[in-house]
Amino acid sequence: MQIALKEPTLTKSVEQWAKETKRPVEKILETAVQAYFDDMEAEAIRSETKTFWLIHEDLLRTYPNQYIALYQGAVVDHDQELAPLEKRVREHFGLLPVLIAPVTSPPRELKWIGGRIDTRDALS
Repeated sequence: MQIALKEPTLTKSVEQWAKETKRPVEKILETAVQAYFDDMEAEAIRSETKTFWLIHEDLLRTYPNQYIALYQGAVVDHDQELAPLEKRVREHFGLLPVLIAPVTSPPRELKWIGGRIDTRDALS
């Protein structure tokens, strides 16, 4: 599949940046699109994390000491084990941002680390 920019002003800007930075047009576009997706993902995870804390007490009653997958404010899957849950989430949602977090008491701080929440020692 080929993707084309149809906005002439945007096309000109990309070409000028490529020329100015001596980089291929494709690299300028890849960098810009990746940055946009990174921002969208970070915002989605912030929103899911906020929801996670708002419903944490309910999650504790329903999924104690399990991992949950939260997408668009709803629990879409859960498991006692992290690896199988991550696998199912990736199979179903691909690269879309889904929060996978441990439901523990007392609650633990969630840390975003390079595309995932740090859950080391979460349920041990």
